[in-house]
Amino acid sequence: MPNVSLDPKLVRYELSKGVAAVRLFIEQPAEASMDGWYLVPRSVICMIIGPGPDRTDYVFPRLGMPIPPGWEEAVAARGGATVIFGGIEDSGPFAASV
Repeated sequence: MPNVSLDPKLVRYELSKGVAAVRLFIEQPAEASMDGWYLVPRSVICMIIGPGPDRTDYVFPRLGMPIPPGWEEAVAARGGATVIFGGIEDSGPFAASV
């Protein structure tokens, strides 16, 4: 179970219509469509824990990162966040939210 530490330049916290998201500017892993992912938002770091016994976990900073107002409340209200792998900064429903 490898831990992948992501450069802050590859992570963006987003909020759109009350839905929190974390965009990871990395290639989508093969297990992306599987159930069993977990988001662990802490004060200094954030982790996305992948599913399965051979899972990959992603670790990235939270402290010092631009986080939209209301992001934490949206995560708490919905019990998690949407994870977006890949893409470009100006695409998708969350593009205009940051």
